[in-house]
Order: sequence, then C-alpha cells, then structure tokens
Amino acid sequence: MILNSLDRVRVAECPAAHARLSLANVTDTARTLERNHLCGPIAGLVQAELACCAALMGQDRLDAPGRTLALRVALPGGALGGAHLECARTPQGLAIRGYTRQKVLPGIDDGDAPDETLFDRAMGRSAHCAVVTAAGDSHFDLAFDDRLTVTDILEDYFVSALGRNALAQVSAASKVGYVECAHALLCEFHPEADDEAYERARQAFDDGAVQDALDGGADLAAMARLLGLGAPEPVADVPVRFACGCSAQKVLAMLRALPRADLAAMAAENRPSDIYCHMCGKCYTVTPEQLKALL
Repeated sequence: MILNSLDRVRVAECPAAHARLSLANVTDTARTLERNHLCGPIAGLVQAELACCAALMGQDRLDAPGRTLALRVALPGGALGGAHLECARTPQGLAIRGYTRQKVLPGIDDGDAPDETLFDRAMGRSAHCAVVTAAGDSHFDLAFDDRLTVTDILEDYFVSALGRNALAQVSAASKVGYVECAHALLCEFHPEADDEAYERARQAFDDGAVQDALDGGADLAAMARLLGLGAPEPVADVPVRFACGCSAQKVLAMLRALPRADLAAMAAENRPSDIYCHMCGKCYTVTPEQLKALL
C-alpha cells in the first residue's frame, strides 16, 4: 500500500451556473491495484479508469460508513473480458478494490498500434454494466459502432441509469510500465441550469479541452473557469485509498468450507499452498501444518 496517498474526490457547487463539479484522483490506488494484480499496461490503465468511476459513483451514492457500491462490467467482445470494482464508504473516506478478468493481453500489451486500436481490442464495442448498492441495482447496456470507452460507462450511468444531466471525462496514462496518473471529472447541471451553460461545457468536453486539463492536473477552480461555470464553492473533500477486507483468517475459513476430500488432497501434497485474493491480488500462504489442523 502507498502511504500518504494524495487520492481523493473533491466536490464543489457552482451557483452561478447551477452546476456541480466532482473531481477524482485515484492514481495511488490504481498503482497499487496494478502492482498487486501484476497487470499488463492495458489492463492496468482500464482498471485505473474504472477505479475513477467507482470513486465518483461511491462519493455520489454512498452516504454512510459501511455502505458499498459494486461496479460490474462485462465486455463480451473485448480481450479483457470484464472487470469488477468495489467502493466502500468508511470513516476515513472511500476504500476501493477490484480487478479485471484478464490481467495480461498477449498481442495487445506488446502491440505497436495506436493506443485507440489497442483499447478497442481490449474493450470491444459493447458492455453490460451493473452498479449494485444497498438501495438497489442499476443495469445498463452500451453499444457503439466506433469505440467504447470507460468515459462512456461513467457518463451513461449518471445520464441513463440515474437520469442526471451530466457530462464526464476519465483519463489515465502510463509511464515506464506503471500507471502515471488516473483522474476523472463529472459535471452535473441542476434542473434550473440554462441550456447555454450546458452547451458551453459540453463543447469543452467534446473538443478534448477537459481531458487536457485532467492530464495537466487542473484543480476544481481551473475546471470551473474552463467550463465557464463561475466561482466554485467546495462542499466535500473525501480521501480515497486502496483497501481490501481479506485476511489470513478468512482464507482459512474458506478452506474449512471445502469438501473434506479436497482438503485432504491438498494436505497430502505436504507443501505450502498459495491462495490469492481475487479482489486485491494479495497472496496468502497456507502451510501443510495448517491444512492438517483444518482436517
């Protein structure tokens, strides 16, 4: 785990434009997930972008400690296969964990094609998505003739699944084999906002200005100026961190639930067994003595 993480979600209201901005930075969380799962570069970047989505969705939907949001994405036409990200509200902020179904993509990770082509092959052009919270499930499907992006997933959730008047942009980049940055911006217009303010902001999203600002590390004030929303008034500043609830005790409890014959076969090999948490990638080594004790 990265200590003293700078990851957080900052939220501000822009009263002059009747809009709300939410800016997420999950760079350290994304690096930890990438390292723990031994991801290739493409899986690492997609996982980083989905972690941005989970952070913004969690900040919006989780109003009390102990509540959890799960983002499940199936990519039937993509080499990644899909992903599962979870965001939990804790007294310290938001805790994120998750994984992509495929970690390494032969022929894609080492490809020399443009980034858009590689991501197109990794994600495909359609997605089946579910956002699951204690309040209920939101299911939505996406299909595109050109490219499917993680930005599409985030924006469609707020626009189609929640009925919000929102614009979104997700951006992650890698350098020397690891995630360099992972940021996302969500701009939501309240019902009383006028169409001109929305169109002005949409143009900045469509022409790449928002992505350039994200890549440059712009803060909420800079984003509000870029979108012409007037002065922002901060309303939330929530830390984000990587965290998983797995433990050695839970691994032993899982093994104890196996059929006795399976447990006996593992013990008969008389060698340590490595058990990996699929959510965070952590490895737990169970000794032969522990296996025999379980029997």
